[in-house]
Amino acid sequence: MQKSHLILLALAAGLALAIHADPALAQVKFAKAEKVATGLLASLRGTLSTAFFGIAFVVTGFLAAFNRISWAWVALVVVGAFLVFAGPAIVANLRSSFS
Repeated sequence: MQKSHLILLALAAGLALAIHADPALAQVKFAKAEKVATGLLASLRGTLSTAFFGIAFVVTGFLAAFNRISWAWVALVVVGAFLVFAGPAIVANLRSSFS
């Protein structure tokens, strides 16, 4: 058999298994995982991260202003802060749009 035929056969077998999946598997409760993730997010958005991102803004801004690093680093710090602090709002908006 050719390699492409084996790949197509594997994809067909995977599709058949995915279609035949038991509906009960989709109803797994993630309460413990949600609790851990909520605690992790709460610690990420705490006082320590606020101070860290404040210092990171100042340091990367000065370094970029004096041409020591690229302005892309400043943009990455801004995007990182946005994802950390606006993460719960983004998730809530996604949940409400798909519900």
